[in-house]
Amino acid sequence: MKTVISFFFIMMIMFVACTKDQFVQEENLELKKAKVPVPLKADFCFTPNMEGAFDANGFPNMDVLMLIVGLDPQKPTSYLPRSGWLSGNATHAGKLQMMESPMTAVSAKFENNKVVWVTTGKNTAANGDYYFYDATSYSNPMDGTFTGDVYMRDGIGKFKGMTGTVQMVGQGTCWHAEGTMIYSR
Repeated sequence: MKTVISFFFIMMIMFVACTKDQFVQEENLELKKAKVPVPLKADFCFTPNMEGAFDANGFPNMDVLMLIVGLDPQKPTSYLPRSGWLSGNATHAGKLQMMESPMTAVSAKFENNKVVWVTTGKNTAANGDYYFYDATSYSNPMDGTFTGDVYMRDGIGKFKGMTGTVQMVGQGTCWHAEGTMIYSR
């Protein structure tokens, strides 16, 4: 009988020790993401909107093309497209929705033997969430290689309040980018 009473006494102590204290008010804890840089890698290609870029006489349509300031306007190679779409894959986004990922040229100039092209746009992830960005690329017109910086800012869904930067390296209309994103929540 002593053994049974001892067993029940020990079980009672364990039960009381493992239960939640009824008199302690716990704070409403909310999970928060740390605002730390998260690595990002991407491979993108640009598809220019060239519909109606030149008229029947071969003159550039300035609604579609942008003159690279500092180059000869008589040469067709002195122009860049004003807009287009991005396609490709990126961590945190998956496969971009190309027709929902527009890119627009802000300016283009020839400086220090490089074409400096400033663009802005929106990248739409596979799930429909998107973020905005601003980019500056520096192209070598001799071989088509380029480097540049992309500054990502805000968006919707999981990209709301997100910021980040990536460095891109590419040739022609495709590039690889690496950098970081910081999620605000």
